[in-house]
Amino acid sequence: MSSSLSPRSSILNISPYVGGDVVPPGFIRRIGLSSNENPFGPSPFVKNIIRSGIDKIHFYPNSNATVLRQAIADAYNIDPSWILCGNGSEDTLHLLARTYATEGDEIIFAESAFGLYQIATLAVGAKSVVVPRENFKLNPEAVLKKITPQTKIIYLDHPGNPVGNFLHKNDLLKLIQEVPSSVLIVLDAAYAEYLEGEEGYTSGIELISEFSNVVMARTFSKAYALAGLRLGWIYANPKTLDPVNRIRPPFNVTSLTQSAGIEALKDTAWVKKAMDHNAVWRPWFEKEIEKLGLTFIPCYANFSMVNFGDKVTDVYQFLGKNGIIVRPMGAYDLPTYLRITIGQAHEMEELVDLLNKFYA
Repeated sequence: MSSSLSPRSSILNISPYVGGDVVPPGFIRRIGLSSNENPFGPSPFVKNIIRSGIDKIHFYPNSNATVLRQAIADAYNIDPSWILCGNGSEDTLHLLARTYATEGDEIIFAESAFGLYQIATLAVGAKSVVVPRENFKLNPEAVLKKITPQTKIIYLDHPGNPVGNFLHKNDLLKLIQEVPSSVLIVLDAAYAEYLEGEEGYTSGIELISEFSNVVMARTFSKAYALAGLRLGWIYANPKTLDPVNRIRPPFNVTSLTQSAGIEALKDTAWVKKAMDHNAVWRPWFEKEIEKLGLTFIPCYANFSMVNFGDKVTDVYQFLGKNGIIVRPMGAYDLPTYLRITIGQAHEMEELVDLLNKFYA
């Protein structure tokens, strides 16, 4: 008797996620501006705790991340019982799909949205329902029109990657009010720290207590520079989190990562340094782009989406061969764009010098 293993058919439709750290043959990686990382790295507090924690890694981590959840709760003035931590926000987004959707269900997200939404959808056998953007912005009415009795989850990139804009808080509230309470709304606020004080923006944190079908997802990868340690968290009504917690791997956040997250939250000055830097250098870079006659998608995060037109491949290769790695956006149906992380001052100046040489 012969037989072969067969995965769920939808899984074979998944294109594996490709990170921004790919260095093609002939490229040199001196400056990485492809993955939206914090250019300053983690706080010294984090480095110290990692060094001191090495001797304890033979112990299992706290399975419920109790101390870390309390630290997050203290930082945001919320209840720790409303928090669930994960191995990066991707882990929590997958857990939500596994908990609340299955074969035959529908999951809604915007076009050119974070690729994980599609992967999480197909992984559980659900159907992807893609909402077109209008001039790179999401229209709440377009989202509502896509809802059917089969809709189980709406992923809202808020702001997104690679299209880094957001819904005005009034539009967000109206959308939430009109979505059926049986549909889970996931506010993926991975870049929320970069929008602190931005008029019209809310991460949605104040909406969670009012709407039990709303979840806010956050990460330590960007503002806190812990991308390599993998730490994310979601904030939601405990009744919404309970079934998620039942399928969560018991040790999905390592002990070193938990300690690093706690220390990172203490160093608010370090995070402010990165936010202040981004507030200066992203506008600076975009002005330089305009001087070259190029356009970009307005983004409210730590990257810029630049349209290089039919020269996009040539620019990508020119930068790569000169030591600067950026991210092509063909996989997001934006083939003429490169996503460029805002790096340190000298990195951005070198990037602009190279672009000027290319277009000279």
